[in-house]
Amino acid sequence: MTDERELDDGLAAFDQLGREMAETNRLLRAVRSDQATRNQQEHALSAEMQTALRQATGASQKALQASQTEIRSNLLWTGLTSLLIALAGCGAGYYLGHQSGWEQGHAEGYQKARNQEAAASWANTPAGQRAYGLDRRGSLDLLSLCQGNGWTTERQKGGTVCFPNADAKGNITGWYLP
Repeated sequence: MTDERELDDGLAAFDQLGREMAETNRLLRAVRSDQATRNQQEHALSAEMQTALRQATGASQKALQASQTEIRSNLLWTGLTSLLIALAGCGAGYYLGHQSGWEQGHAEGYQKARNQEAAASWANTPAGQRAYGLDRRGSLDLLSLCQGNGWTTERQKGGTVCFPNADAKGNITGWYLP
């Protein structure tokens, strides 16, 4: 009986061990199932996060491209506006300078013509004819610069006076130099 009893005890222990192993297997399956579920959840969460990240990155890139396009457009318009302002300034400066130069040139030309006309009128007077005769003989510079032999110059009444040699009575007369 002891053998039987030992056998029954052995079977009971074996049975107990089988139940414990079955429970352990069931717990391991449950743990593995939970682990697989967690892995799937993490994978799904990771995929969702990656999708969200891709969407956020795409939106950010689109916003950046739109911003860059707007900046380029603004720079282009600013540059074109500056160019137009500079061209308008140059055109206005050219026109006003040209107009002013034409008016000034016209006025100067008119004044020169008047001066030449006045000089021509004077040249036709007896004094002008005498000056022309003196100039042809080379004496006009001699008189105007007071460079005759023995002639002297003096400052009088705010001007320079030329005194040639004295006449036979010792009188000296002179003329103001220009």
